[in-house]
Amino acid sequence: MPDELSFGVSMAVSPAFDASLPGVTTTATPSALVERPARRLESVDLLRGLLMILMALDHTRDFFSSANVDPTDPLTSWPALFFTRWITHLCAPGFIALAGTSVYLQRHRGKTRPQLMKFLITRGCWLLFLELTLVDFGWFFKWPIPFFQVIWAVGASMIVLAFLQWLPVAAVGAIGAAIVVCHNLLDPIQSSSLGRYANLWKLFHESGMLQYHGQTIGMAFYPVFAWIGVICLGYAFGPVVVAAPARRRRIAVGLAGLFLGVFSILRVMSGYGDRFHWHPLATPMQSAMFFFEVRKYPPSLDYVLVTFGFLLLLYTVFDKAVSENWLPRLRGFIETYGRVPFFYYVQHIYLIHGTALLLAIATHSDWRLFIGPQALMGDHPANWGFSLPGIYCLWIFFVLVLYPSCLWFSRLRARRRDWWLSYL
Repeated sequence: MPDELSFGVSMAVSPAFDASLPGVTTTATPSALVERPARRLESVDLLRGLLMILMALDHTRDFFSSANVDPTDPLTSWPALFFTRWITHLCAPGFIALAGTSVYLQRHRGKTRPQLMKFLITRGCWLLFLELTLVDFGWFFKWPIPFFQVIWAVGASMIVLAFLQWLPVAAVGAIGAAIVVCHNLLDPIQSSSLGRYANLWKLFHESGMLQYHGQTIGMAFYPVFAWIGVICLGYAFGPVVVAAPARRRRIAVGLAGLFLGVFSILRVMSGYGDRFHWHPLATPMQSAMFFFEVRKYPPSLDYVLVTFGFLLLLYTVFDKAVSENWLPRLRGFIETYGRVPFFYYVQHIYLIHGTALLLAIATHSDWRLFIGPQALMGDHPANWGFSLPGIYCLWIFFVLVLYPSCLWFSRLRARRRDWWLSYL
């Protein structure tokens, strides 16, 4: 696999390099030098691959769901729909945190700080360019206005990390923790009070439409400040990934318990950490859904705590599965998507959106609603879409359709080192 970060998170470590990392023990046999590093990286690829698969579920629901309610609203949603949306909350923080972890591993692979700084800045700028061109067109099938979404957050966060990686790892982690814990203190500052700086504030902290002289000129769904904290925490998690197997799993479980415990305390005893202040609702099920209703745009402290908690548990399970060689065929299937994240990401947007457009044409629905921003805002034709069983069937279909091309590209990158492969 080429030496690069693709979509900010794709990474491979050579056996010789990995054997030299702190906390890694090897024997003198060649097989030991190869096998242990491969297992370590496989757990990361497995987690990334699962997140890619889950992401397709969210976007399938976006384009094809017949439910005309907010899926995370406990008063109008129901458990199956709520879970279908909520489980995909893991994707964005997982992507961006793994981007930080991969930066740490790249640095230990042998890149000097100046090399890594240049690499992260150029890669981040490339991702920003792709977000506003190739990816935006995939969402809208036209270029009406810039749409700042997850790849913008990855790219911008990587550029910031290019400078922060000059600091000790502990300092980067402390900065990330401070941002994640304290950024909600900025919530009272509203863009409407900032005049000419309103758009900059929306890109930095407050999500919303970008306006110029009363006209919408863009959409900022992923304000970058909180995501900078997430990528820093992922970078600080790097030393855990290279620790001995039992130790890294023990640390991951401990951190998961800490995050989920603090999340629970904040939800029950404090109003800080999310705009949704929890209190019991009419039924136990509504109360339970409300307990997990967290703000994603921008990601609140509660959102980061609960998603990181579950991500760490998943990482631990995958790491154990690799060590014990559980379900090798299923692991290979999931890992394939994790090795080619950006390649998969672009394909899945065009496949899902294109299928929705063709279905609208075939059923004589108003296909024009799938051209432009309304395609992603839920403005669908009358009587459009499928119930949850249909959504899940479509999701599985889309994931399977993408597998052959992802497998081909994964193998291509494994055997070739052409410079252009690092951009896909």
